[in-house]
Amino acid sequence: MAYIEVYNDKLMDLVNIGKYIKEFNEQLGDYIKVEIFKPNTNNPFKTLYSNRLMLKYSEADSYYLGEYHYHNEDSMLGFCEGRKHTNNSNSNLKPIPIGNSQDEVLNKESRYKKQIDIFKDSSDRVYIKPNEVLKLLNIESGKYRLRIHFLRNIKSKLGLFLSLNKNNLIENGNFFAGLEATQTGDMDKSFGKNNIIEKENPGFGNFVLEQSGIRDNKYSMELTGVEPNSSYVFSCWVAWGNNYTGGKQLVNFRNVSSNVSNPKNGLPNILNTDLDGSFLNDDSDRILAERTINDLTWYRLYSFVFVQESADLGSIILDLGKSINNDSKFYPSLNPLGARYFTDLRLEKVEGLTGQSIQSYLKNIDMEIK
Repeated sequence: MAYIEVYNDKLMDLVNIGKYIKEFNEQLGDYIKVEIFKPNTNNPFKTLYSNRLMLKYSEADSYYLGEYHYHNEDSMLGFCEGRKHTNNSNSNLKPIPIGNSQDEVLNKESRYKKQIDIFKDSSDRVYIKPNEVLKLLNIESGKYRLRIHFLRNIKSKLGLFLSLNKNNLIENGNFFAGLEATQTGDMDKSFGKNNIIEKENPGFGNFVLEQSGIRDNKYSMELTGVEPNSSYVFSCWVAWGNNYTGGKQLVNFRNVSSNVSNPKNGLPNILNTDLDGSFLNDDSDRILAERTINDLTWYRLYSFVFVQESADLGSIILDLGKSINNDSKFYPSLNPLGARYFTDLRLEKVEGLTGQSIQSYLKNIDMEIK
């Protein structure tokens, strides 16, 4: 948790709270708590939250900004005062719809006003308006101190992660707890330097796969649940360190058929796809997203794969970072200390690899990671 305090004879209309949209993501459960203090006091007399609804009394225009609960079992009671229900709890508090949203409790298509509004400027800096917060309280003019906390609801992040990965064939693509991507112990099937390390990254966890770029280095994993005559999209975050001098090869697929004479049997060549990944029109749209963290630039890349009828094993082997000998494009790093990093690995089935279906899938990934 981090916080700042605002204290002035006259609070500014806008206060930059020192965060950027890329650092403050409400979809991941980030929210703001504002504690309001009177002069020379150590206990706040009011606390507001950016992830809690602003409610009003159904028979009056006044707002209710305290603790509340909702009765799922009795819609007539709706929202009520207090964290837990008592005989003295006022009921039927109403949320405040925004814009053209319908004025009914918890309509899925509606948006509702929160206790604290969060704004952003053209540079993606996050702002709040302290004066608007104080006006809600209907308090006397004077000096007040605001303590602004930056918090994260872990349940929200976990819920988002589970939702995004419900169709992912890679069990642990974010290397949670420093464990491998699948249960099969993929380090044993890999070649070269492959370590799971703690490193700040744009994925969902604290760990990444660190891989060298020396000749033939790869991290291999066998994934089950693959169906014949089916299309899949692999995607991940990847970054190349400053000392890495090799090609930018991403992923290779093999071994889907019991006909072992050719590891690529059942895996035809896909248009607009090579070891660098895939693209729809030209190289400019290979990259779904780009983020820089601690001077290391991460790229969200993707690769198409189609599994033919001859794929009878129900599984596929995926090689991360594989190079090809004597290929001028997919060459190894000349610097043995050069490193590349992978996280948030996904392999998901899609309806097809062309047209609106694949564009919609890639657009959804783009929206999820922003």
